[in-house]
Amino acid sequence: MADTLIFSAFVIGIVSACSLPLGALTAQFWQPSDRTAGALVAFGGGALLAALTIDMVAPAFGRGHYYLVAAGCILGGLLFIALNEIVNNYGGFLRKVSTTVYHLRRQEHRRFKHILSHLGRIDIFKALATEEFKAMADLMISREYPRGMPFYQFNDPADALYIVEDGEIRLLDPQRGMQAFETLKRNDAFGRMAFLTGRSHATVAVAHTDATVWILPRRGFAQLVKNSPALLRAMHRWLLSEELFIYLQQRHGMTADDARAWVAQMVEHLDKEQALPPLSDIERNETQFIDCANDIHRLPVFNQLSVDAITVIASHLVYKQYPRGKSFYQKDEQADRMFIIDQGEVSLLDPDDINAKSKILSNHATFGGLSFLTGSHHTTSAVATQDTSVWVLLKYEFNELLLQVPELEKQVARILQQKEIETYLERKQHFDTGKAIRWINTAVKNIDSGRLIPAADEMASKIRESKGAPLAIWLGILLDGVPESLVIGASLLYHDISLALIAGLFLSNYPEALFSSIGMRQQGMTYLRIGVMWTSLMLFTGIGAALGNLFFIDAHPFAISIVEGLAAGAMLTMIAQTMLPEAYFKGGSVIGFATLLGFLAALFFKSIS
Repeated sequence: MADTLIFSAFVIGIVSACSLPLGALTAQFWQPSDRTAGALVAFGGGALLAALTIDMVAPAFGRGHYYLVAAGCILGGLLFIALNEIVNNYGGFLRKVSTTVYHLRRQEHRRFKHILSHLGRIDIFKALATEEFKAMADLMISREYPRGMPFYQFNDPADALYIVEDGEIRLLDPQRGMQAFETLKRNDAFGRMAFLTGRSHATVAVAHTDATVWILPRRGFAQLVKNSPALLRAMHRWLLSEELFIYLQQRHGMTADDARAWVAQMVEHLDKEQALPPLSDIERNETQFIDCANDIHRLPVFNQLSVDAITVIASHLVYKQYPRGKSFYQKDEQADRMFIIDQGEVSLLDPDDINAKSKILSNHATFGGLSFLTGSHHTTSAVATQDTSVWVLLKYEFNELLLQVPELEKQVARILQQKEIETYLERKQHFDTGKAIRWINTAVKNIDSGRLIPAADEMASKIRESKGAPLAIWLGILLDGVPESLVIGASLLYHDISLALIAGLFLSNYPEALFSSIGMRQQGMTYLRIGVMWTSLMLFTGIGAALGNLFFIDAHPFAISIVEGLAAGAMLTMIAQTMLPEAYFKGGSVIGFATLLGFLAALFFKSIS
């Protein structure tokens, strides 16, 4: 009798999990839209919710074991959360889009919090309250800079504060023939004085090694200051500091009287306007840009926009002069700005391909635009072949404009869906087709919902860091399936397994395998490897069910109730933490109804069992 029950548990475990390799097989031939994907995941989640309620929690209630079930549920939920966190830290977050996005955001928040805790050089940040800290953390952007890349040049506008995460940065002094006067390392901040005063940079900052930095855009910080009495008081104290007085004299050539007058003017501005000192000495040449906006070519971001929209855009541009021979950017540098030529000539060339001809651009042509839009690295170098004047659109200004100008938002969404973007990602950034399409869909969805366009380089680099991801993904999915296998085996000892539970597990496993397999394929895994992973998970589910039956043969009903509660708690937590967020991320508003249909489907199987 015992052998028969163990074998039955194994078979039922296999049946409930056979949809795992079936989903992986389907992924080779069918890649549904995000909306369909979300609906299927939600349907499976709803079916599993019904199955858990009817066939795992209700029997224990029938035995009068509420407190045992509740204790098991809490323990199961906590256990899942702890193990899930461990698995995610080793790359298991890649098994779902939602867990990938959440993990990357959480990692960035943790890293920034660690950096901020070491910023003793910036006293005014000590005035931040918890909510203000969170708001500032959301403004921060992480960027990688190769060795030799400048962060800002002499007289550049002070549009951001920089914090070193990794690598070394050298500050050069234009007053001393560009001699290095300071080397900055991890957790050091630079550009601080210009950032707070609004004066143009009086030094030059260059990456001495490959470096990663956090960037705080000044525009976002200015809004925080305006809404924070604590920051306003801290800024007031700083404006009256000796440090600022010396800086204005040494770096901006002010006399003592001029420095005092400037400080008095800024203190008055702060008290009256409740705002940071405004940026000074920035040329924009707005009228000229408005006149030629419809003639801009190569990347028609600004074409056919209304005069009002163009006027707003012009107010966010910086107008700069580049002498002949001056480099705009080098190949492989991160694209954090786009250029529009007003007058002059620019040559685009690939320094690694001596046989490639350079491309010459002239008036009203954009360059650096595709890498700028996709948040990737430049695939060519750009050099002025004549004295050239350009408008520069910085990345953080572009993000502001997307929120302020609906016309521009729609225009960018249309451009991102053009074949040119997919081709660029495949040929120049070496994305496979599936990954390119996935990035485009995510970017368009982000624009539609008012979020930032994801940086292609950043997402790719985060994924490359997870070298143990295949094993971690496998462990993550195994973690999702362990509770169901144990409860199948244990439950057989006391009552027949309901068709609703088997159907719920089957229906939830299929979309899990289908869409995780698509994601694994986009990470570069072979179909054979993916198939073996899912098949092994099916076998482990059957073995787990058999072991659950074997271990609990002589167990007290109390123990069975605790196990059922443990499994239910773990599975409910998994549904809420991974399945439904994944569904909503992909499918949006259709998810609620799809979850209801899945719930009703499980009830239907219960009614006929």
